Amino acid sequence: MGLPTIIISGINIIPLAIDFVNFYALYLAIAASLNLEFGYGGVPNFGKVLFIAGGAAVAAQTGRLAAAALNIGTNLDFITFNARIVTQVNTQLVSNPLLAIELVAFALPVAALVGAVLGWIFSYPAIRLREDYLGLLLLGMAQLFNVILRTYPPLMGGAQPIFVPDIYVYFSTLGLDVRDLAAAVVMVVFAVAVYLYVERTVRSPLGRTLRAVRDNDKAAQALGKDPAKLRRNVLIVSSALAAMAGAMYTFSVASAEYDTWTRFAWTFWPFLIVIIGGVANNAGVAVGTFFFTLIFRGLQTEQQYLQPYVFFNVNYLQDFLLAGLLLAILYIRPDGILREKPTRTLSKGTVLKLIGKGGTEEGGGQGLIGRVASRLKRGSRRTQPANE
Repeated sequence: MGLPTIIISGINIIPLAIDFVNFYALYLAIAASLNLEFGYGGVPNFGKVLFIAGGAAVAAQTGRLAAAALNIGTNLDFITFNARIVTQVNTQLVSNPLLAIELVAFALPVAALVGAVLGWIFSYPAIRLREDYLGLLLLGMAQLFNVILRTYPPLMGGAQPIFVPDIYVYFSTLGLDVRDLAAAVVMVVFAVAVYLYVERTVRSPLGRTLRAVRDNDKAAQALGKDPAKLRRNVLIVSSALAAMAGAMYTFSVASAEYDTWTRFAWTFWPFLIVIIGGVANNAGVAVGTFFFTLIFRGLQTEQQYLQPYVFFNVNYLQDFLLAGLLLAILYIRPDGILREKPTRTLSKGTVLKLIGKGGTEEGGGQGLIGRVASRLKRGSRRTQPANE
């Protein structure tokens, strides 16, 4: 049993396609959350990895929770005997899939809460300062958190990687690659939910306010808005989304390691995606994520065959192509593949109802705007002086 095998050029493309979708969905969720705070809110979160790793640390604790619930290894040190304990937990999860669902239902809200709290704590000292100071502070806090992960084993095992309960272990009994397919499907559902949430948010009055603060915070403040509060709130929400993405990734790979959470992979890459796709354009972020995934994951299996055709180490080919794509976009289309556009906050039906579909030039439309225009035009005719 298992998924069918499709061989092209000696390579089974089914696992590659699943990995592509999983990777795309993960970075789409992260880039969408970054676009909310950076593209629309103007908050340069150079410490994005901090909040993603915070959610991953929460997911790593589900091993302790499951072991305690199943009374497995309660007299053993969880970090030292991690492999033995988690293996026994996974054995129980095969026959008890409901427990796996409960672990996810516990971890995601807690990860969101941890991400939100971290966003509030680390932004508070500099939230009223200029954006560049806030970005530098978040960058420093991310590095500090990485040191904590490395030196405090209870979070992620310190220098020793730890296993996390495999919430998809039941699907591994159904055949080859079924487990990875289930993980990809869940990740896609999560990414779509994040994307729709961000899209709905930016189409709301809050989205327009965020743009106003981003473009001219002094003018927004003169209109009664609090730029510092808005930046803090958008950072809190985006950090919660990023933390849930970190937890989802940890469940997908069923392990946790501090070395995974690098600034390059979890801060620079999301910024690269947003800049390539288009700042303050969620559809552009989706397109940018596709090109990023295509270059980064698409070449991973083929790059070993390309060494004779390049003059440098082929392991750097992905970085070289991504850097080239970034430079090309900045030179040819600095606003990104899809530029920022005015956000439609009303549905097409509502707009047509307001303007009066089928209205004539003389104001014969049935909509509110058509009726008001007609009355104004009639009034102007009554008050117009007679021609001499």
